[in-house]
Amino acid sequence: MTNSIFHNKEFEINGISVPEFELKSGNLIRIYIPNFNAQKQVLSLDLTIELIKRFQNQKTDFPWAKIYGQNIVAEFLSPLTVNKYLIKKMRINKLTAKRIAEEIGIKLNEKFEYLSFKNKKALIIKACFEKNDSILLDYYGVDAMGIEFLEKIVNTEIEKGKSAIVFDNLQFANEKEPYENIKPIKITVPNKELC
Repeated sequence: MTNSIFHNKEFEINGISVPEFELKSGNLIRIYIPNFNAQKQVLSLDLTIELIKRFQNQKTDFPWAKIYGQNIVAEFLSPLTVNKYLIKKMRINKLTAKRIAEEIGIKLNEKFEYLSFKNKKALIIKACFEKNDSILLDYYGVDAMGIEFLEKIVNTEIEKGKSAIVFDNLQFANEKEPYENIKPIKITVPNKELC
């Protein structure tokens, strides 16, 4: 039996309808967002951020696994390594930090800034899942091969009974999701005649 983690009632934001859905433990909701609105203005990341804020207001213990950025001066004085990120920033013990790095295929002494974008995302996702049973994440900026890698990492956590809401570009929507525990939601923009 799966437990309900988060329930979203249907609502409208900036003229775009977001349907009702329920996130349960051991499941993933994948929300596909179009790149542009009816007026051809960029939509994807802006709408994602608005939805994340709204969902976090409804459920305060719903962290977003977003890319971590270190201050340039701090990076120069004390470069952030995978080890420092996991242990000092995310407060994960040494043994778990080692396991996470091995699962991703990186070394603890690698500099965070030199990791590939895919590996940074994977590291942040694994660290957030280590500290939480449900998270918000996105696949923006990751290529097709990288998304397959991240999907596998996320699915491993979902199979452990954890849950997530992931945001992705509508143009990359799968005809069939790669794992059975994924429920896709496709957000569409109403077609309005432009003057």
